[in-house]
Formats: sequence, structure tokens, C-alpha cells
Amino acid sequence: MIQIDLLLKNLVSRLYSHGTKARADPVQGSLLEPGKAPTRLSAMEGYGSETYGETMAEVYDEWYGSDGGIALSQIGSPDEVADQVATLAGPAGTVLELGVGTGRLALPLADRGLAVTGLDASPSMLARIRAKPGSDRLTLVAGDMAEPTVAGTGFDVVLVGFNTFFNLATEAAQQACLHGVAETLAPEGRFVLEAFVPEPDAHDGVSVREVSVDRVMLDVVAIDRTAQTITGQRIVMTAAGNRFFPYLLRYATPDQLDAMAGEAGLERVDRTEDWRGTTFSDNSSYHVSTWCRADTT
Repeated sequence: MIQIDLLLKNLVSRLYSHGTKARADPVQGSLLEPGKAPTRLSAMEGYGSETYGETMAEVYDEWYGSDGGIALSQIGSPDEVADQVATLAGPAGTVLELGVGTGRLALPLADRGLAVTGLDASPSMLARIRAKPGSDRLTLVAGDMAEPTVAGTGFDVVLVGFNTFFNLATEAAQQACLHGVAETLAPEGRFVLEAFVPEPDAHDGVSVREVSVDRVMLDVVAIDRTAQTITGQRIVMTAAGNRFFPYLLRYATPDQLDAMAGEAGLERVDRTEDWRGTTFSDNSSYHVSTWCRADTT
């Protein structure tokens, strides 16, 4: 019989030696035992703006594509996102997507006649999207979304897909991005961001993503509530061996996003729970928020 606690402890200790390394204090007690808050992963060495894309590109469409096993359809399908963005941008409008990834949103946007520019720091993600039919309609730019102006200016819509903004792992990087967004927007343009509403206690610890005959997928996560960071590894275990997919997020509440956006010269004009226009409330787990340039209101 497998001793799950021992297995998970061994997995955490092995994070030291796979790809991006994580620093951790020794695991105290059971990771599955309720009521305990042991010190676990606290920071990642060597994690840069391109790390997420470089490690995730190979599996991104399988996990997060429109028909992926970890689909994002709860907040809005790619077609729903594209329809709403097309309404904001107007006929033949211009859209900049930050963190374009493999084109989950960019290609449906182009299907609606929009002129789409995609910015991503990961060469592997950009290679994946360039290999897809219809990618020739996109303008793809390699760069850090903390500096969105490298992709140009005068956009009718700047879009950040689900949780991508939180891949900017410091408040300073997020603030720099928002200042850049204000510069890239056309005078009447809109900045749209979709994200989860943080619930740190819901993320911490170990969660089981998938159990099948030949594969187990786990998330091992630690929360730093002061820095507002989520440090994690998605671990895929098969008979062929284990694979590790690191991620590092810096989350922010909707109110904090509004404050940072205001400092950057942006003013919120809308916030809903999803792309279908459901009213946002204190019980909402996700939000789609829209800002405009404050100097044009």
C-alpha cells in the first residue's frame, strides 16, 4: 500500500533537483493533516518571465485549450471572450494580447476580423502559435509583458487572459505593466483583465488534479500571504517518470488592481463575474474587469 504522506514528502524534497529550483524548509508533519501550517516552498531561484511558458508550452493546449482537461470555460470560452472583445474594439479594431501563449484567445479574435498583436516572453510559446493554421494573421512580438509598449501603441483593446497578469511575480512588475498599458491604449481604448479572486486558504497545500490508470497529476503549493505569492509545482507522475512544471504567481484582489490601475492613469468602467455579464458580487470567484484611460473621461 502506498503511504501517501511519505510519497508527498519525497516529492517535495525532489523539487530541489528538477529544473527551476525551490527553496524550502524541511517539511514538518503531514501535508494532508488539517489545521497545520508547516513551512514549505517559499521562493524560486532562476524563475524568470519566460519560465512559465518554456515549461508549459508542450502541454498548454492539452491542459488549457478550448477542449483541454483543465478548461477555463467557467469564466468564458474562447469564443465568448472573442465576441466581447470584438464588441469593445469595434469593426476591424486593434487588439494587443499580453501573454498570448499558444493562441487560445488570439486566433478566435483574428477570426472576427480584428488586427491582433500578441506579446509573449516565451520562445517556445511563440513557436507553438506560429505552427498553427491562421497564425499568419497575427503580429507576434517576443517580450516581457511588464513592458507592453514594445508591441506598439494605439490599441483599441489591451487584453490579459485568465490569471496571466499574476504571472508578473512582483508588485513592481505589475505596476510597470499597468503604466505601459496606459501608454499603449488608444484614447478611447479599453484594458480588459480576467482573473481569479484570491482565496489564499483555498490554494495552499497539495491538491489532486487527476488520477487515472497510468497517470497522477498533483499541485504542490505554498502561499506567502505577505508577498501575496503562490509558489507551486504541478507534478505529473507516470510509469516513465515524474515531470515538474513550476509556477510563481503574485495575486492581487480586485480592489488592489483598481488601486494600481488608478496609479497608472486608468479608471475602471466595468467589472463582471464572467464574460457573459453576470453581476460581480462579494461571492464571486472570478472577475472580468475593464478600465479606460483616465485622461479621456
